[in-house]
Amino acid sequence: MSYDLMVFNKERRFNERNAFLKWYDDLIQWHENVDYNDYKHTMPELQQWFLYMKDIVPPLNGEFAPKDEDFGKGDFEEADYCIATEAIYVAFAWLDGEKVHQIVKDSAKKFSLAFFDITNNCVIYPDGFVLDLSEETSKKMSFWQKIKKAFGKM
Repeated sequence: MSYDLMVFNKERRFNERNAFLKWYDDLIQWHENVDYNDYKHTMPELQQWFLYMKDIVPPLNGEFAPKDEDFGKGDFEEADYCIATEAIYVAFAWLDGEKVHQIVKDSAKKFSLAFFDITNNCVIYPDGFVLDLSEETSKKMSFWQKIKKAFGKM
């Protein structure tokens, strides 16, 4: 079992749950013609984030993966980084999850990236905007959107 988190281009600003989920579902089909272990094709902020994170939680694959004899010798288990053009999805060891969660959240802000907190079902942008992806919130928003539409903007 893994503890999954993602950072992505903050310009991908989503204000609505379904729009984000559609983009995310498309992204994780991994249809880009890139080497998902290589950070060089991604945007500069994501490159900087990866170069920072690889020293904290080494990647399982790619040029920065530890040699076989060095696996498991760091503070954290190695992680599976999947590097797309506008996002980096990372599967961390479940036991590292709580510690890594805060590191990823803080470093996303440091490098001006959006943070998809899969565990808590929300997207956090570096300016503090939070998109709650829970269905319950979506239903509430839908209700209020219907009210606004029926009665005009309040």
